[in-house]
Amino acid sequence: MWEAPSLLVTFQFPIADARRFVPRLDLCLPLPDWPEPDTSVNPQFVHHFGSACERIGGPDEAWPDEIKYCHARGALRFDRLEKRHAGLPDRMFRPRCAFRRLFCDGQAVVRVEIGISNKHWVNPLENLEIEEVLSIARETTELPTLVPSIDGDSKPRPILAQGKHIARLYAHASMNRAATGQSVGLRLVEAGDPMILVQLRPEEANLDLASRPADGLTAVARESVKGANALFCRLNTRGGIVSAWILQRGRASVGQLRSLRLCLTRLHAEREVLDLILKQIHRKRLLAPPDEESVNLLDLYFNERIRIINRDTWGGVKQSEIVAAFDATQAMVRPASQTQLISRYEGSRRQVWKKIAAYQEQRRATRLVYVLNVEKGWVMVDKQVNVGGTGNIVNVAEYMSNVTNTVNNNLAESDADMHVKMLIKELTEQIDRVAPKADPGQIKKMGKNLEALSKEVASDEPERRWYEVSLEGIRETAQAVGEIATPILNTVGKLSALLLRV
Repeated sequence: MWEAPSLLVTFQFPIADARRFVPRLDLCLPLPDWPEPDTSVNPQFVHHFGSACERIGGPDEAWPDEIKYCHARGALRFDRLEKRHAGLPDRMFRPRCAFRRLFCDGQAVVRVEIGISNKHWVNPLENLEIEEVLSIARETTELPTLVPSIDGDSKPRPILAQGKHIARLYAHASMNRAATGQSVGLRLVEAGDPMILVQLRPEEANLDLASRPADGLTAVARESVKGANALFCRLNTRGGIVSAWILQRGRASVGQLRSLRLCLTRLHAEREVLDLILKQIHRKRLLAPPDEESVNLLDLYFNERIRIINRDTWGGVKQSEIVAAFDATQAMVRPASQTQLISRYEGSRRQVWKKIAAYQEQRRATRLVYVLNVEKGWVMVDKQVNVGGTGNIVNVAEYMSNVTNTVNNNLAESDADMHVKMLIKELTEQIDRVAPKADPGQIKKMGKNLEALSKEVASDEPERRWYEVSLEGIRETAQAVGEIATPILNTVGKLSALLLRV
């Protein structure tokens, strides 16, 4: 049985591909034959990614459709990886690429998984403290990488920021060029929130992770995961808050630990993709209008996916305990807003939609959770961070960069008073400064309202009511962020005095 290499950090990038739910457009290429592409003499392949092959470890009893994948060497490349390092000077993690893989279930769930391990023959790591492990994980998220761009404008980005770029590359690579509506097809392929999984060998951390009491770390009961040590946390990085698992074999066998690792990564991808498919319906990109074939395809997908997500056990791994760790809360803040949930669509089966409605309510609830901040070996826990059920773990730095570009472009086209323009630029800078310290979901709300404000300022005939909506949205979110957002509130007040005066 294959055992993971020394201190393995795995990045998973889930991708939701909703194109197969619009069969009339025939948007996807017919090959490879997912989920089991041909791996013979002339293996099938995905453009810009790589050719199909079989797992060294063979099929898993819990996830038999994990047997084959395509290489993803062409989709993500490292920028001088041999010169990089992470961790403390005397406990250095020297990264090397262990694998790059593309998986697809033949329906909607696509995953790209990148494994980075330690060069143990250069610098073996032993008896690491949990703080050191978390520090290595956080710094690894900043490794510079390149994803090829269809328009040729490829530039180095931190690996954690590459999710949407990988999704875009996959959409182009698997698009049927003979199909009409390709622009629609590109919008139907979307990146979910990434996840990190750190796997330690026994000698690398002299820790009983499952029994270690620590704020911000959720331990899964050993008896639920075949005796392995499994910890979950939300890790604050420069790119945003990301879900992270730390695994160690403990009393589990190599095969049982492998089943656990597959269960964690697969479950994360299933939930992320299901969330995004529901969002596509909410945005009216799917079932607009509904037809019998599309409804049947979606009903079959929803019924199967809810069954997978709600299953109590997979291959001896207590999946319900893993879901509980994912959803660990300090306190429930408020129920889901009904405006966020999609209603039962025409033609759907009632029993399927009841399952979907319950799933939406659970996922869209907003919680107060622990978030870990790690800096060179020490850990600080933030306890009052709002996290919604889906779509809120975003790459904050890249998101704010896009917001800033949009705002600057709008202001360049605006004939508004120079004082108003200066205040909007100041507001943009203030939100950007607060972004690394606040919940990504709140930053996204402020960014959305800021873009709307700048768009209205650039309008030929700006309307007061849109100023009111945008400024009030920023004000409410800034108040929720707390004291660090006081400068934002002050600037909103000044803008309100100028833009809303009678």
